[in-house]
Amino acid sequence: MATFPVLRTGAVAQYPLEHSVRFRTDSVRFLDGSTQRFPLTGRGLRRWKIRLEALDHQELETVIDFVEQQENSSFTFVDPLTGTSVPNCILANESFEAAVSGEVTGNATLEIEETL
Repeated sequence: MATFPVLRTGAVAQYPLEHSVRFRTDSVRFLDGSTQRFPLTGRGLRRWKIRLEALDHQELETVIDFVEQQENSSFTFVDPLTGTSVPNCILANESFEAAVSGEVTGNATLEIEETL
C-alpha cells in the first residue's frame, strides 16, 4: 500500500490544518412513524483538508505524481495531529488543486478521508 509523501521538512501537512471526524449512521422508520438511528461503525472516520504552500519544484512534482497514481486506490496517511499511521485513506471528492507561482514556489490543496 502506498504512503502519502512527506515534505523535505519531514511534515505531511502545513498549518492551518482542517480536521474533522464523521460518524456513519443509518435510520429505520417504523410503521407508527417513529425512527431509530444507529451507528454503522464503532468509531468516527477522520478527514483532513491539506494545504501545502511554498513547495519547491520537486516536492510539488512528488505530490502531483502521488495523486495521479492513486485515483481511487487507498493509501496510508500519517495523521499530522497524532503522528500515527492511518491505513485505508483515499483522496476525497476528487478535488485536487496545484499551482506554481514564480519560478520555485508551488502550492497544492487536497482532501484526504479515512475509509472503512
